[in-house]
Amino acid sequence: MSTTTSLSKRITESLTARMETAQWTRLIDTLLRRLELNPADRADAEAEYRVLAEHLADKLSIPRHDVHIFPQGSMRTQTTISQRYPVNFDLDLVVKLTGPKHASPDPEIMFTEFGEALKGYEVRTGNREPKRRCWRLPYPGKPYYFDLTPAVRDQTGKTGASLSVRDPDTGWAPSNPEEFAVWFCEHAAERFPFQTELHKSLSVARSTVTPLPSEEVDLDDILRRTVQLMKLHRDTMYWGADEKLKEVMPISVILVTLATHSYAHLLAHKRYQFTSPIEVVLALIEAMPTYVGKSWNGWQVQNPKLPDENFADKWNADGGKRHAEFHRWHRKLESDLEALLHQSHRTPSEDRIREVFGSAGVEAWKASMPDDRRTLRPASIAPIAGVAAAIPSFGNAARIPTKPQGFA
Repeated sequence: MSTTTSLSKRITESLTARMETAQWTRLIDTLLRRLELNPADRADAEAEYRVLAEHLADKLSIPRHDVHIFPQGSMRTQTTISQRYPVNFDLDLVVKLTGPKHASPDPEIMFTEFGEALKGYEVRTGNREPKRRCWRLPYPGKPYYFDLTPAVRDQTGKTGASLSVRDPDTGWAPSNPEEFAVWFCEHAAERFPFQTELHKSLSVARSTVTPLPSEEVDLDDILRRTVQLMKLHRDTMYWGADEKLKEVMPISVILVTLATHSYAHLLAHKRYQFTSPIEVVLALIEAMPTYVGKSWNGWQVQNPKLPDENFADKWNADGGKRHAEFHRWHRKLESDLEALLHQSHRTPSEDRIREVFGSAGVEAWKASMPDDRRTLRPASIAPIAGVAAAIPSFGNAARIPTKPQGFA
């Protein structure tokens, strides 16, 4: 990284000089929208877990109102992303068990009985598989699978904990998935001043022109889109890597936490310095490592709503492998984005797109382009400069008609 000009500033200045900021922002947003869990599949998943709650209540012999099932992770924060067929969307769900039977249970007995209660439902869920804290249900033929975590009211007394989940090493582990998701969503809802201006100008344009459905854009979800972009790049980078390397790759909750801290800081201290979503994305990514803490007992990425939980605890027990791998991934993300964004948006290199977004990303990119521009250039002849003009940003829309699936 340059000692005089930061990477994010260097890329932004190049995009501005070539008048390509808006086009690249919009193309990246379109690609990510095509690789997220679509509304129909989300609704299907919600219907499945409601039926599953009924089954669990019956098998556990407890009232239905004592089985509260809700999404956590990427489904709760709306940051699902997937890019590798036939690997499905990983949808994390919590099943909070209440009532007298689960007021103060033994963690191993509770976990085992929960697994037994899933029996007799395999025709819909497929064969269940126990993990450290959850049960995995593959849902054959669906574009998703469930990681189902049984939980009870907090048994640990830790500050900020609302639930406890079984942990094979510690017995009960404190948890607060709803509070963490609310923290993320509250920050994601915050807006930069330039977004207000874009909304105003877009409203004026729409009052005089009726856009095609494919032209509708949303300007709101910069933080969510950045999280999706980072997860997609990470999954592409580690696809096909050996299992030892996959074990130390950056985990999603660390990426989400660091990205949210970075986004909040930019809003609090630099809110008037940006004029486009892509500028925010680049600055956000660049600043993320500064939010990794260090104390007498090692590296720290604290759960902001559960101070005793350190998401980076494994960084302090592996000889520095995970810490080093996080920085290696971060450097590659920055260098891959720089290489991608120094091209013209009109004829980008297929290899450059694949570096960031994977093979399914290339297909989504092609599908998002007008018919006369769907042929991408090989890396050896891709131009390094570009031209053009303007429109906008990061939001929600449709997905490609294929089934791109992958790490969630």
